[in-house]
Amino acid sequence: MTDIRDQAYLSGEDVKQLNFIKASRQYVFRKYYRSGLRSHIFEVLLAGDVEKETQGVIRDGIRVFPKAVPIKMFRIFRSRFDSKDEIFFEIKRYKTLLDHLGPAFIARSEEFITDYRGTGTTRILLCGLQEYIHGEILDPWRLSGRENLTALLSSMPHSNDMDSRLQTAVTSVRDFVRGIRELITTTGYIPDLAGVGNLIITPGGGIKLVDINNIVEIKKDHTVHLDDKGYPACDVSIQVLSILETKLLNKNLSRTDPLFKLFLHPERLETVKAIEREFYKTLGTD
Repeated sequence: MTDIRDQAYLSGEDVKQLNFIKASRQYVFRKYYRSGLRSHIFEVLLAGDVEKETQGVIRDGIRVFPKAVPIKMFRIFRSRFDSKDEIFFEIKRYKTLLDHLGPAFIARSEEFITDYRGTGTTRILLCGLQEYIHGEILDPWRLSGRENLTALLSSMPHSNDMDSRLQTAVTSVRDFVRGIRELITTTGYIPDLAGVGNLIITPGGGIKLVDINNIVEIKKDHTVHLDDKGYPACDVSIQVLSILETKLLNKNLSRTDPLFKLFLHPERLETVKAIEREFYKTLGTD
């Protein structure tokens, strides 16, 4: 099997050639519209699929333009690393998720280290070839009940009937929540569940976490702690966890649950909202 790391080229006016990717006509790297705060993200596409997308193909006498579907997602971390130990610590975060949630609930990734020599100096880069997850974004802030799952599944064609797909989705959410709970209990960490597009519902009813590197420590005190980008990822992710449990699993919030009792206190929620507003102002998205 051809190794994408050895056989690829970058396309697009805003994408510069990287010294660690060899020229090839087999693959196209196209900048993804949702590049995140932590990574530059590119779709890895077959050149033939891109040609069909741009030039079209004739089907039943009609020219159609099928959208090229990525075979992988290529991530280049924005962070500057001073040593390999720092990179290994970053990779360990992904390994922690994989160990506790398993490949059924996270987008699998092949992480690798390379040297970048594009600016006259050598720089260590962490990259990843990540599994592409086909599906619809599960936006926790718009959830009102299981009817939202039905609407998302209805927008995606699948051979199984809707009832079985919905049951699969509910079971997947339940097992996902259980895995997150176990991760919290065992490690004291929680992944970023709140970012737009971080959670995906697949056509068959599975749920996948695609932001696999932002994992934050849960500090059970009255300070709202921020991640390395200045976002209250811990507090907001626990809010999402509560939404999944109440809106999709029909659970009642337990007033004795120490996690929710602390992080969902009304005064703390207001503080977190204010921090979020300021955070988005700095991004120019407010």
